[in-house]
Parts: sequence; C-alpha cells; structure tokens
Amino acid sequence: MSQNNKEFTSGEPIIGQLLSLIPSDIFSRAATLCNSDGKYRTMTSKTHFICLFYAVLTRNSSLREVCKNITLISRKLLSYGLIGLPCRSTLSDANIKRDSNYFAQVYRLLFEHYRVFLNDKQFSLPIGGEVDASMVEVFDSTTITLFKEVLKGAGRNSLNGKKKGGIKAFTKMNLKEGVPNFVCFKAASNNENTFLKALRLDKGSISTFDKGFCSYHYFNQMDEAGLFFVTRLKDNAQYTVIKEAKETETLLGIIKDQVIELKYKHEKLARTVQLRLVVFRDVITNELLHFLTNLPDKKASTIALIYKNRWVTEVLFKQIKQNFELKYFLSDSENGIKSQIWVALIENLLFTVIHKMTKEAEDFSTMVQVAAKNLCSYVNLIKFLTETDLYVRAWYKAEIKKVQLNLFIT
Repeated sequence: MSQNNKEFTSGEPIIGQLLSLIPSDIFSRAATLCNSDGKYRTMTSKTHFICLFYAVLTRNSSLREVCKNITLISRKLLSYGLIGLPCRSTLSDANIKRDSNYFAQVYRLLFEHYRVFLNDKQFSLPIGGEVDASMVEVFDSTTITLFKEVLKGAGRNSLNGKKKGGIKAFTKMNLKEGVPNFVCFKAASNNENTFLKALRLDKGSISTFDKGFCSYHYFNQMDEAGLFFVTRLKDNAQYTVIKEAKETETLLGIIKDQVIELKYKHEKLARTVQLRLVVFRDVITNELLHFLTNLPDKKASTIALIYKNRWVTEVLFKQIKQNFELKYFLSDSENGIKSQIWVALIENLLFTVIHKMTKEAEDFSTMVQVAAKNLCSYVNLIKFLTETDLYVRAWYKAEIKKVQLNLFIT
C-alpha cells in the first residue's frame, strides 16, 4: 500500500470506530444504574448493545440473521466488549427481559457527553435577530407502527375488528443541539397532552409545538412559571379580542397581532387565560396561520419564525426512520421494541456527531449507508468522508504504479 493510502487507514474497522465514539465508562455506568447485568451471565449488557447496534445499522430483520452475521465479524468486536458468540435464544431472551431503561441510560449519558460539542456546532444567528436558538425547545411526537398489538394503536379498528399496535415517541429537542434531549415512549393511543405532564423546562425557555399539544390550563401554568411558548391556535377555538396592535409587520406577512382571552374549564370550574395571537399569511400557499404565544415583547415576525423552526423535528423523525431499522423489530415484547428504538436514537446521535466533525461534508443518509455497508473496512471513516477525492486520487495513483511495474515482469 502506498504512503498516500496509508494516511486513510485506521487501526480499527469502521464498526470499531463508531463504538469507540462511546466512552467505555458509559456502558458500565448505565449497567450499574439499571442493575442490568445482575441476572445475565451469557449475554452482558454491552454484548446485547453491540448486537442491537449492528442489527439496527445494517437493517437485519431477524434474530437468526443478526446472530449469523455477528459470528462472521466477531473477532473484530472482541476488543469492544463482545463476550462470546450470540445465540438466537439468548438474544431473544435478553430482548424480552432486559429493561430497556439500560439503553435509555446509555443514550442520556452519551448525549450529556457530546452536548457541549453539539451546542457549539449549530445555529449562530439569533432567530429574527431577537431570540438565541439555545433558548428554544421543540417538542413533537411520531408514531411507529407495530405488526402486533403489543401497545394499543391509535385510531379506529379496521373492518375485521383488529388494529395494529403502535408506539408513540414523544421527543423534546433544543434547537441549537439538533438531537433529542428528552424522549418518552407511550402507546400510540395516548393523547399528546399526557406528555406535557412529564416535561421539565427551564425558566425563561421558549417551547414551540403543534396544536396537538393543546391545554389552556397548561398554557396558564407555563405563563405563571415564567415559561414561554409558541404554538398554533386550534381551528375551533373560541376567543374574545382584548387588544389589537396599532402597527403590524404587513410587509413580512403579519396580518394581525392581538391579545385575546380564551375560556376553559379545569376541575369543573370556569377559567380564562389571556394570550397573544399572531396571524401570519404564507406568501407561497396564501394560507393564514394563527400562532398562539405568551411572548409579549418579541416582534410578531419573530413569533412566526420560531414556529417555523419547529419543523426540524419532522426532519429528525424522517432521518431516523429512513436510516435505521425501525420497520422490522427483533422482538415482539414492549421491552425489546423500546430497546431497539433507543439504539436507533443512539446511532442517530453518533452520526450527528460525525456529521458535525466532518463539517457536513457528506449527506447524512449517504454517510450512514457508507458506514453500514463497509463496517469491516479499515478506512478512517471521518478522513474518508472529508477527503474522498484525495482518497480516490491516492488509490488511482497506487494502482497505476502497480500496472507500470507489472509491464516489466517477465
């Protein structure tokens, strides 16, 4: 191998490079917190993690497939914590019995490890020139359909009276970090408002969410606690206009800027809450969008921009579902399903970190697929992603040199 090609090699295969991005103490800390190794001798928590990590990244759709493929590359994984060759029945048992909270703890510890790095690599300009992106928390939910009614699905039953199960992932993400900082799983039949009870927000933060998360009582509580929000007004909302702004930013699409009063009932008592209503016209679709907020001193156009940034969660959900195996689950137990989703979130976090390390030199999906299809390659993944053209030229020169030498061999 030429000297130029050696610059792109690594002492670890790509799967090892990915696992090395997770500090080893995170696995031991998570196992201690959850006591996840107490009942298992043949498959440790870390071995279980490596098996699911490989399966989700390479889109293995059965336990048999995972165990066969892991066996072929097991020597390359010994130094990363793979203890023994995985047996299908043992892996199945671990998926059912090992608490998915172990994988949740690995995600949370890993997120805290990279939080500062992620925070430094995102938005720099204030939203609307007024709001720092680090103050904005976006939350949303996505439903993952299951082929068995492990968790109660949403919607009506089908004609045959049966309905597929579904799990709803509620996520909260800081706009400057780009990955979820809080995740909560519920059955798909759960209403979005159940998620609001589990939320913990910092005073002065600004939350933005869609109108599925609608609770006037919760809005009142947020206002009293010094928490700000931007959401959409429900189409059937009844309200009274208290005050109207004298000037509006009509050139920026702002039609109305009002203070309104909404009536609601809580514990059978009639109550009211006063909030700000900003009406914005989308110049592309000509649609009128009604934004509800308790931010009193920000420009109306800034309110619209804050809500516009809520769509980063839609991109996030699409990114995870497209790049990691969440169509076929390796277990039909609630524990196993949640564990697999947590591993997908961990992989999304790791590749987000790599994406920032490489200064987004490659498309996210292409980057994931390159890694997934070359897990046993000893090419330095980060160097290859940032300097692909140099790698190709170095390889080409090396091959030309070999051909030229062969011409003189008799």
